[in-house]
Amino acid sequence: MPDLLRLSLIAGRPVARLKGAATPVPLKRLGEGVSRAFALMAAMANARNGVLLIDEIEVGLHRTTLAKLWPFLFEAAKRLNVQVFATTHSWDCIAAFAAAAKATPEDDGSLVRLEEQGDRIVAIYYDERQLAAATEHGIEVR
Repeated sequence: MPDLLRLSLIAGRPVARLKGAATPVPLKRLGEGVSRAFALMAAMANARNGVLLIDEIEVGLHRTTLAKLWPFLFEAAKRLNVQVFATTHSWDCIAAFAAAAKATPEDDGSLVRLEEQGDRIVAIYYDERQLAAATEHGIEVR
């Protein structure tokens, strides 16, 4: 992505001021991933002192961006006092989450897998240490 100088709204539509560009560029022209990242940032800001629910967080994002997304979300959640619940089926997303959780000094991240056991659904909880071990050894947690 080109160097972003500023995000703003023009006629209610998000635009980006880019280094070297004479005029603002509509955010949509920068691709689905940039639009999705902007939407996540805006949602986080709107959830200040509350809860943010994100379904299939990785949708629209290239798997390589997840390693940058999770540290941002951890930091933003802490600064804005937001509890984030995100769903995913993506191993890449889980591995990036585990790495970001391990890198934070606090125990801020955990994974909950829902598993069918007979006629009921049971929540299986992984703390940061368990999740790090599972992802490092390729143990399935989805």
